Amino acid sequence: MATPTDAKKATLVSELSDYLENAGARIERNDQFQDQYGLDFSVTRFEHVYAHVNLGVHITTKLDELDELEAFAQVAKRGIALKAIYIEVDAETIDAGGLLVAFGACLSYLFDRRYGQVRSIGIRIFQDCSFHFFDLEESIDRLTRISLDEDLQIGEDLDGRIIAYFTDKGFGFIQTDDDRKFFFHIANIVDDELRGRLPSYVPGEIIPVDFQYGGNDGKKYPKAINVSFPQD
Repeated sequence: MATPTDAKKATLVSELSDYLENAGARIERNDQFQDQYGLDFSVTRFEHVYAHVNLGVHITTKLDELDELEAFAQVAKRGIALKAIYIEVDAETIDAGGLLVAFGACLSYLFDRRYGQVRSIGIRIFQDCSFHFFDLEESIDRLTRISLDEDLQIGEDLDGRIIAYFTDKGFGFIQTDDDRKFFFHIANIVDDELRGRLPSYVPGEIIPVDFQYGGNDGKKYPKAINVSFPQD
């Protein structure tokens, strides 16, 4: 059963694709493609523009939706479309001039040389029709840190595996089974045996560990503290 949010999104998709089409874009829509890859439609050419165009478009009414961002980023990495844009906007903004902003953003992303090597990007359109482009991975990292602080308490026990350690710098990374990454420093090691082993760490080596959540401190990756070999 369709929800009000689903109806709003469908309206946005229809209005933006129609606007682009009326402006000379060729639009391709495919329900199976949308369900499988999450791209609402594709732009394959512009009238009187002879450069190759292959832009996948995803529109959402949700702000900072981590799961949706991660799914889109994975599709973009797979190269389903040559370039892909993730547009955050609401119905009220679209009605107030947001269509023109979204249209201009798509053109800028496609043809501005500054974005020539950028394969995926996000754009947030605000209610006053101002906007900004944003890096998908940076946004995902930020939201992941926020979700960790919401889900975990400082000092909460976790387990994972060391997946990288840089002996010359004295720090490395731990990854959990749900693919969350944590930063640790040699000073966070409380196990003498593990501390003695790390200087001979070989790149690619996997070392199971227990640790505690140490917060994120505003860094890219949250901190692991009290790291040790698993206790039997």
